Amino acid sequence: MSEYFSYFPKTDHDLTNIGQTVKLTNILRRFIVRSDVTERSDIFYEYNIQAGDRPDTIAEKYYGDEKLAWLVLHFNNINDPIFGWYLTDQDFTGYIKGKYGSLASAQSEIHEYRQVLSDRSVRYDGVVTEKRTVVVDQTTYNTLSESEREVITKYDHEVELNEERRTIRLLDKRFADKVRDEVLTVLRDGI
Repeated sequence: MSEYFSYFPKTDHDLTNIGQTVKLTNILRRFIVRSDVTERSDIFYEYNIQAGDRPDTIAEKYYGDEKLAWLVLHFNNINDPIFGWYLTDQDFTGYIKGKYGSLASAQSEIHEYRQVLSDRSVRYDGVVTEKRTVVVDQTTYNTLSESEREVITKYDHEVELNEERRTIRLLDKRFADKVRDEVLTVLRDGI
């Protein structure tokens, strides 16, 4: 993944304000892929992160080049490859303990109250309709029957967020070289 920053331009910077400049990588340079590209479903594949997967291992498996890990991260809007990435059970537990003090604390703190609009169901033709809920205040929650309401703890909320990160999108490998070349041009030349 370190090769990604080799695409960025170098800039002169006076670190000590004494007139001696050093060449630094300008990591503030950014690129944006046009929305008409990122919204096309025909050039992306869904991938469910497996145990042991990291951006570099997925890039190696899918693109044949671990140095394209930045491509995996970029097209999934992951800026923090540690906490923006799906956490394994062990990492998730450590994260929860670090953030809330303990699992028990996270499991006892209420994040939000929800009203259940419809439960998950499977139609006769196999089409799955996911559970639908809305966030409500505690007063409204208390007026609902047991089957119409649910409490989401901080732990439940963190589990939901982590599960959402499990499924990522991979740019079709036919476009990887073209995107890499265009990004290189943008970062290097500022076009």
